[in-house]
Amino acid sequence: MWRPKDETKSLFHWIIIGQALIILAFVMIYASGFAGGGVMAGIRLGVLLEIAAIGMRLVIYAVQPLPGKLILYGSVSGLIEMVIVGAIVGAIYKPASVRTP
Repeated sequence: MWRPKDETKSLFHWIIIGQALIILAFVMIYASGFAGGGVMAGIRLGVLLEIAAIGMRLVIYAVQPLPGKLILYGSVSGLIEMVIVGAIVGAIYKPASVRTP
């Protein structure tokens, strides 16, 4: 069901690239519709994106022989992770100020 440990290690760079793409997408979505809302807006975005991720995990559960507990634990930890990411992005992201001529 899982890749062998050595093979996973050799593909670790894909995990880093995947995580970077998730962060990039999160910040771009935040900047395009949640910016200025601060920490709570970031948390709200994190929860919304995690709801979508939970839906994807349920589909994966239906088509791959993964234990239900793994899906549950992944969903709970994913929610915690996305709330933290949202809070961080909301706290540090500052929209560019609008210049007046």
